[in-house]
Amino acid sequence: MKHLSLPLAGLLLSALTAAAALDTAQTDFFEKRIRPVLIESCYKCHSADSENIRGGLLVDTRDGLLQGGDSGPAVVPGDLKKSALIAAIRHEGKDPDSAMPPKKSKLPEAVIADFEEWVKMGAPDPRTAPSTAKHASKTAPWDAEKAATHWAFQKVSNPPVPKTADPKHFAQNPIDQFVLAKLAENKLAHSPKADKLTLIRRLSYDLTGLPPNPEEVDAFLADNTPNAYEKLVDRLLASSRYGERWGRHWLDIARYADTSGDRKVGKQRDPLYSYAWTYRDYVINAFNQDLPYDQFLLEQIAADRLPEAKQDKTRMAALGFLTVGKRFMGVENDVLDDRIDVVTKGLMGITGSCARCHDHKFDPIPTRDYYGLHGIFASSEEPLIGPDLADPKANPAYSAYLAEVDKVEKETKDYEFSEASRIITGMLDRTGDYLLAIREASKTTDTSKKGGNFRLAAKNLGLKAEIAAALQEQVRQVEASKKMKTDPLLGPWFDFSALPADHFAELAPALAYEMAASTAYNPALVSTIIDMAPSSMKDVAAAYTKAFGELNKALGLPEFVGRNAAKGGFQLAKTQKPLANPPLESLRRDIFAVNSSLRPTERTVALTFGVQFTNSMAIIRGKIAVLNLTHTGAPVRAMPLIDKLNPRDSAVLIRGEPNNRGPVVPRHFLTLLGGSEQAPFKGGSGRLELARSIASKDNPLTARVIVNRIWQWHFGQAIVRTVSDFGTRSEPPTHPELLDWMATWLMEHDWSLKQLNKLIVMSATYQQESRPTDSGIAVDPTNQWLWRSNVQRLDFEQIRDTLLHAGASLDDSSVGGKPFQIGGTSTIAVSAKNRYAGIDAGALATNPNRRTVYAMIDRAAIPEMFNTFDFANPDISTGERILTTVPQQALFMMNSPFVAEQVRNLFERRDFPKSSTDDEKVAFIYRTAFQRPPSARELEQARTFLNADPKTQQETNGTLPQGVGSAAVGLKKSPPAQANKPLTPWERYAQVVFLTNELMYIK
Repeated sequence: MKHLSLPLAGLLLSALTAAAALDTAQTDFFEKRIRPVLIESCYKCHSADSENIRGGLLVDTRDGLLQGGDSGPAVVPGDLKKSALIAAIRHEGKDPDSAMPPKKSKLPEAVIADFEEWVKMGAPDPRTAPSTAKHASKTAPWDAEKAATHWAFQKVSNPPVPKTADPKHFAQNPIDQFVLAKLAENKLAHSPKADKLTLIRRLSYDLTGLPPNPEEVDAFLADNTPNAYEKLVDRLLASSRYGERWGRHWLDIARYADTSGDRKVGKQRDPLYSYAWTYRDYVINAFNQDLPYDQFLLEQIAADRLPEAKQDKTRMAALGFLTVGKRFMGVENDVLDDRIDVVTKGLMGITGSCARCHDHKFDPIPTRDYYGLHGIFASSEEPLIGPDLADPKANPAYSAYLAEVDKVEKETKDYEFSEASRIITGMLDRTGDYLLAIREASKTTDTSKKGGNFRLAAKNLGLKAEIAAALQEQVRQVEASKKMKTDPLLGPWFDFSALPADHFAELAPALAYEMAASTAYNPALVSTIIDMAPSSMKDVAAAYTKAFGELNKALGLPEFVGRNAAKGGFQLAKTQKPLANPPLESLRRDIFAVNSSLRPTERTVALTFGVQFTNSMAIIRGKIAVLNLTHTGAPVRAMPLIDKLNPRDSAVLIRGEPNNRGPVVPRHFLTLLGGSEQAPFKGGSGRLELARSIASKDNPLTARVIVNRIWQWHFGQAIVRTVSDFGTRSEPPTHPELLDWMATWLMEHDWSLKQLNKLIVMSATYQQESRPTDSGIAVDPTNQWLWRSNVQRLDFEQIRDTLLHAGASLDDSSVGGKPFQIGGTSTIAVSAKNRYAGIDAGALATNPNRRTVYAMIDRAAIPEMFNTFDFANPDISTGERILTTVPQQALFMMNSPFVAEQVRNLFERRDFPKSSTDDEKVAFIYRTAFQRPPSARELEQARTFLNADPKTQQETNGTLPQGVGSAAVGLKKSPPAQANKPLTPWERYAQVVFLTNELMYIK
């Protein structure tokens, strides 16, 4: 069938475009994931700077890795087994000395996985020059003056519109004149205008991500007025579906996700982002409202510093652009690097993060510029609780939400307090042993070893070093205050410690009775010491342990009244319950007195809590995070970044190593764009100054980059193919004058993206048909000169939304809201072994038939169907999705329960002609899928299929596999009997229609 085929030229174009982008992506992978590790972990022993090159291996050049050392090649591109470097970093070699890094723990598993992925992709490595390690600190890898002449770094020009011969009156606006000029230059002819059915289908998917309804198609085909097409454009741009489609494009750039990607909790921020969706909704609304692009950028970098945010607090949600990125297990410099990357690459198309460990290898970005940006983001922080975007009290369910939060907090608090009490009782039970460990550690005269001896002494006695350290500090405070003779608890210890060891036994009794006559010392403690008849300090320690232990038995668990962050996490009750036994009561008062030398401090408890404390905090954060995301009464908050009270400049980290600090550099913009004489940023963190520098009309990159991206999203290929790299490695623009003209036009039209979209889709270039010609293919097989429209495959969101639309299941009644669960097992739905015990796994499946843009994106568990259809990697800023054609895509359409359910739903639609003829039913299916009637040949094929012997039909296609639940893949729940029921012949026929290229590709 003619309508179902995909032109070979379209496939060739997609492949070539993908290859160009992939080269840059692979090089970026090396620069961000591989080179920094080589520098930090390998250069010391395997670079030109090494005093003694181990094993004859150099890793500071590509040739060095390929040639290898004494053991042969270190890297064999594409072959993990033959790559000795992989075995070395895995610590799998037979020779222990071959392990890298040597005498250290292995590299983190995530880093090893990066190296494996790098080798699999062919070990791309741009380091083609000989090693210059000995001179790297003195000489930049680029000629600054020459690099500064690169086309993308020049001021945006406003070229005149060409006056090109146009005998067929092709041109509709200036865009066409620029395209015609290139066509004439390359002896190519433009293509005819596409038919109206093709145009409405193309335009609807392009601007809204959805197919047009049959009624909309009929109305457009019947409208013969001169401005019919423009009215269609205006209607689609005004639709709220526009923001959902174009907002999703931007979310790729913003590396949007609903989780941090961390698989552990511990000290890291909770992996769930309860309020990432408020940023997603901000983006969608910004596109729908046509927020000027320069203002859009200002708000995403520095909304908290803008007066507009004080008047409209919903603008604070824009700052999610900086905070929804991956968290790298809490490694601060990696988080800051991610923010530098999304700002430089995402907004300006320049790979600024490649200057983290060294001067940029290709573009004029010195390392000091990187740390000028580093200081800006290091001087910013996330508040513990983000600002409310609406009054939570206006929500009737808010009180119920607070009750749930209180319940979780009380449960956790009770656990914490019981553990804290256990720690204190354990400390009191062994007070004497702790004092003995402190005494033993203090005997050394080598101050450099005191810390080690102290911890060793505590360890040998089975004590907790944290408690011993806290008590040691308390002992030192008594010594420093000169109150050793008057302290009721430590006074006896100091007195006995002063006795000479060789005369201890004979002097101790007299000293003990002298203490008994004193009113300064605690009588219960002194009495216990006398009863012990000590002959050494060990006996005195035993007396302390006995006295404090008896108090423990009588006292029970200490009482707490709450957390006190200033004191380390816990607050003891000012008074503990009194005891009836007078001696023990006196000991209780002295121990728990506010200024007591042996009072169990809150700080001691918090330090000793250690991993238990941080894990319990992670548990409560996790449970409350889930409540924030799923409870109907939860407040709506932003995920902002705000300025620290005391912003500071950052030091250059030599080779990116945190412990190898270089000079401190002022916070500033890239010298390439801001000039060498620019003033340092002094306004708070500097984010507002940075935002203004990026959004400035004088910035040569910002307008060019967004115009290029928008062009790519319309045409399937960009004017500059390397959409996120406008640096010296970028491909030159195919239409440089057109790029600059549109960039100028955008800035002159108040940075209106809607108006730019209209300008592009109103052009005759956009409205061309996609049919290839032999003459065109011969001259320009990749269509870089735009002699026809490109055939484009639907992306994942469009495919899923189209199927929901076909089954009349799509719920597009509202814009925005919390995410829903689709496919796989998300961070939300994990078991008690992981983060959120007791949370309803279906809490996010309340409305799975919403548009796919509202689906939850879990970095740690991306559903396979997302990856099958080339969903953007949420770990990095993605300017272009690399589309693939793999068998799994066809298998999904043939076997997915989701597709099967939408096929069934098609026949349950209210408007399905159940009582009509077979031809009318086939026509309905075609109108639903392709917005056109079937041809005579297609009707005949349908009759043949439907009238065939059922045994010849593939009854297994599209059945829901046994045990697969509908909710798990984002469906409405089907009755169990229907879920496993084979498709009927009519349903199988509809599924075949859904499998065709005409549904999956847009002409």
